[in-house]
Amino acid sequence: MNYSFSITTKKGDEYRIMLIDADISMLATEVRDIILENNLDISEIMIDRISGGESTAQEVLHTITGKVADLFAINSNLILYYSCDDMNPIPSRNTKGANKNLSVQEYRSRLFSYMFDSYMESHQVSGFSNTPIIINGEGYRQFMHLIARNKHQSIVDVIKDDVLEGWGK
Repeated sequence: MNYSFSITTKKGDEYRIMLIDADISMLATEVRDIILENNLDISEIMIDRISGGESTAQEVLHTITGKVADLFAINSNLILYYSCDDMNPIPSRNTKGANKNLSVQEYRSRLFSYMFDSYMESHQVSGFSNTPIIINGEGYRQFMHLIARNKHQSIVDVIKDDVLEGWGK
């Protein structure tokens, strides 16, 4: 699924959100076959700050999750893939609180999970799961997520195991 939208705040911060077909070529042939046999649409979500330096308001996060939820409503075979950015700093991040020792990527992973859980609870939505994938490298951790309907959980688990087996070495 290829889809994009932008959000501009009253303070002038602009975000571009894109869903693009995920590159599944790195997955094992058997896993790719399962995805194709089940006619699944694996899409990667990318969130890019185009301009501004303010902290991302909760309103922006809720808008993003709402629009992504709408995409799930129209595509029953969508599995969403998200890889947490570790290259860009987080503006106005609290570096003195309980999360001060978290990497930028782990902080974003926790925020992503919080957004998912918050949206599900506030909109009384069920039947979806957020499956984190954490790759522990030497002195480095990479965080990814797969969001899917519960009916696709067994396939999500196969994808997760394949990623951990192939990339987690």
